[in-house]
Amino acid sequence: MSARELLSQNPSAQRLHRLGVLAGVLGSIALVAWTFSLARSISGVFEHRPLTPALLGLTGFLALRIGFRFASAQLLATSSSRLRVGVRSALTTYWGAEHSTSTSTGVDSTLLGPGIDSLDDYITKYLPARSLATVIPLVVFLTIGILDPWTLLILLFAGPMLILLLAVIGSRTRALADQRFRELGWLRSFYLDMVRGIPTLKVFGRATESVVTIEEISDRFGRTTMSVLRTAFQTSLVIEWAATAATALVAVQVSFRMMDGNISFATALAVLMLTPEFFAPLRNLAVEYHAGQTGNAALAQFPDFTELIPRSSSDAQPRLTLPLKPPAFRFEEVSFAYPGTDHLTLDRVSFSVAAGETVVLLGPSGVGKTTVLDLLHGRLKPSAGKITIDNTPLADLDPEVWLRDITSVPQNPFMFSSSIHDNVALSNRDASTEQLRAALKLALASDFVAELPLGIDSPIGEEGATLSGGQRQRLAIARALLRDAPLVLLDEFTAHLDPETELELTSSLHPFLQDRTVVIVAHREATLTLADRVFRLENGRIEEVPR
Repeated sequence: MSARELLSQNPSAQRLHRLGVLAGVLGSIALVAWTFSLARSISGVFEHRPLTPALLGLTGFLALRIGFRFASAQLLATSSSRLRVGVRSALTTYWGAEHSTSTSTGVDSTLLGPGIDSLDDYITKYLPARSLATVIPLVVFLTIGILDPWTLLILLFAGPMLILLLAVIGSRTRALADQRFRELGWLRSFYLDMVRGIPTLKVFGRATESVVTIEEISDRFGRTTMSVLRTAFQTSLVIEWAATAATALVAVQVSFRMMDGNISFATALAVLMLTPEFFAPLRNLAVEYHAGQTGNAALAQFPDFTELIPRSSSDAQPRLTLPLKPPAFRFEEVSFAYPGTDHLTLDRVSFSVAAGETVVLLGPSGVGKTTVLDLLHGRLKPSAGKITIDNTPLADLDPEVWLRDITSVPQNPFMFSSSIHDNVALSNRDASTEQLRAALKLALASDFVAELPLGIDSPIGEEGATLSGGQRQRLAIARALLRDAPLVLLDEFTAHLDPETELELTSSLHPFLQDRTVVIVAHREATLTLADRVFRLENGRIEEVPR
């Protein structure tokens, strides 16, 4: 993907970026004007000219320089923030849909984290530096051409040489940056597998051997990182040497011509002070070239952005919406096999649930009960057959609208490292404190929350580390209750509760579930008291259990 394609993903961010670059260019032009005014002021001291107009010009150009630089920084920072938020959201949606198995977790997390973060310097530093390196040398070149055409011969030779050096060294930087980015993604995947596999490694006595492997891979990644930095430093060093040599050459020839009387002191001083400004954008581009190549390496890993951009209404397939009421649904000859296996987890499963009905799915672990919920949720797609919601195929519904009609409690609910309030309110950011407390009460969580030092504002640690399994489960139930959705999916929602608490909870939830369509995956008998009907899933087939 190119920089233009990146910026086009968010028109408002693109406009801000253009304004930021324009402000940067105007600020640099103001600096060129200030430098020229300074040279005229210094020469005016020796030539006994009035200094007041020159000082006013210096003050004005300096104020413009500061104002444009500040505006440019603010505009570019805002543009970068909007772009990165949009790209991260688009990638999350992309991987969360049908593309979730496209790459490894480590590679995806690298792209979603450091990859997108690297775009900040790319957007706010490299791209503006590239634009300035195109415009400002031309402005200085024309200014010096008016003052002293002979100096142009040196600039005509030095400018292209610097660009050629930057391109040659930069191509090496790009190759190393690509290699480093790929290694970082692979390294994350490797570490993730190692952490997940620690118990297995210990069982088979391979833990020590794995430590040696980690050290070797880490050393290799370190060497690649140093190669990137070394090449980046070489780029800046070579550009600095070349720019300094060219400036010195201008100084020598201007000095000799001034002594021969072929150029005035004022003109010679102005040319000498403007020459560094000709090379300054190129030197700055060399400094930011590493950020540019790192950003390009990240952009090269992104999926085709045409798949991430929402299609226009004229191109999009029609998506239907449903009213907010308890839905009826039906599985019609639904089969499902996970990718990479021929085993059918579900084999021509057919059953229906009426609007407002509560059904319980029974069956041994691993037979596909959670798969049924994932299919109904829309996270998985049937290998064969179809699912209808109120006689409308699920595939024809707008996924975002359908997800708003669902609330659920998974087998292993995740808790974020924040407060109880934030974790429960995750399902409904608009809920009032009273509604949140009511949800906690229904989930039998209000008592233990009240005992915590800060109540609902108490932090719970990473993955709810300060809470017991049963407490985390009840918070997850409260989170699901806070979302006023007509379809409720509960997957072993009482798994971490003792029998007495389970009975209390099912009794507490019964009024809430009465006006909703509910699917419960369960093993325990207490949960059956909520059911209008019970189904058993086994060997890929489903049948209703007489009551």
